[in-house]
Amino acid sequence: MGEKGESIMKKICFVTTVYMTYKCFLKQLSQYLYESGEYDISLICNNEEGALKDIPSFVHYHPVDMKRGVSLSAFGAIKKIGEILEREKFDIVQYSTPNAAFYASIAAKKKKVPVRLYCQWGIRYMGFEGWKRSVFKHLEKKTCDNSTFIEAESHNIRNFSLDEKLYNADRSCVIWNGSASGVDLNKFDISRKNCWREKIRKQYELPDKDIIFVFAGRLTADKGVNELLSAFLSVEKKYSNVKLLMLGGMDNHESLQLELMEQAKASANIIFTGNVPNVEEYYAASDIFVAPSYREGFGLVVVEAEAMGLPAIVSNVPGQVDAIKENETGLTCVVKDAKSLQCAMEKLIENTELRIELGNAASKYVEENYEQKELFKYLKMHRDALLSGEK
Repeated sequence: MGEKGESIMKKICFVTTVYMTYKCFLKQLSQYLYESGEYDISLICNNEEGALKDIPSFVHYHPVDMKRGVSLSAFGAIKKIGEILEREKFDIVQYSTPNAAFYASIAAKKKKVPVRLYCQWGIRYMGFEGWKRSVFKHLEKKTCDNSTFIEAESHNIRNFSLDEKLYNADRSCVIWNGSASGVDLNKFDISRKNCWREKIRKQYELPDKDIIFVFAGRLTADKGVNELLSAFLSVEKKYSNVKLLMLGGMDNHESLQLELMEQAKASANIIFTGNVPNVEEYYAASDIFVAPSYREGFGLVVVEAEAMGLPAIVSNVPGQVDAIKENETGLTCVVKDAKSLQCAMEKLIENTELRIELGNAASKYVEENYEQKELFKYLKMHRDALLSGEK
């Protein structure tokens, strides 16, 4: 507060590698903070034409060229971010995705930004082995060391990080029940399920008797796509009424097994939709959500699918398992194990009563634990506390 009691705006800057991350996970939080009347919002991300067209008018956009993956351009990005931080004098810088977090943490520490908040939405090295694991663990540790506080997306990610000595307990926490942005129940509105179900099934000529599995995410090995396709190709040989919807665009196609992809594209039971803006409608048309990812910070798509009343099958890795209540809202399978995934899929095909029971519990679970505005309330309280010197 100022001398006359007037409010002083808190300057927060979000840093992400690409604009899509901001759009999917931070745009609505930005709106919430802005509407509180207490925060001045900025964004640093890659220089993208799409950002200029979509970014809210109240957000100050600072484009910085950042490439995904390892690149010598890192030095230029760190320098440029540092120049912006020095000029703008932010009170808090929040960063998340691996490259942006690494660059911003270095620049923010160098420029002595008071609150450097690392939102740990996953751990890249978790699925790696050998020298690659060692290198990326070092980078993750550096990001954590440069930060004044770490906000882990899930309890299992935080526990993993504590075991790995990436940071200590008193510099970290999980907000409310976890997740980066919660679930917008106005978008994932289960009261519209029957209407959407009829619409999508009619669009793709899917009979009512069909049991539909759905996957949403980048089509890449890290998301467990090889195991999913392998499992489903075996499942469809045993059951005549199964379909698989693959929602998402191709990413790092070299990581996918060519023979599997050819078989999947030849199958009449597997539908590749590409990216769709109305995932909630596809969830409504489906019966079971599948997320066999190798690593996740939390598993936002899982709780979004659960919000639409779908039981979920997830791989047994930190982050993913935080998004379900095992045997209550979903099942787990062994990561990187197509046979284990197939068994879980067949269990829910054969047991209609269990499938419906898990799905009904799933929507209630999300409503009580991951409603977006409730999460935003806790996220704002934590940022307020960090800025006032609390934790």
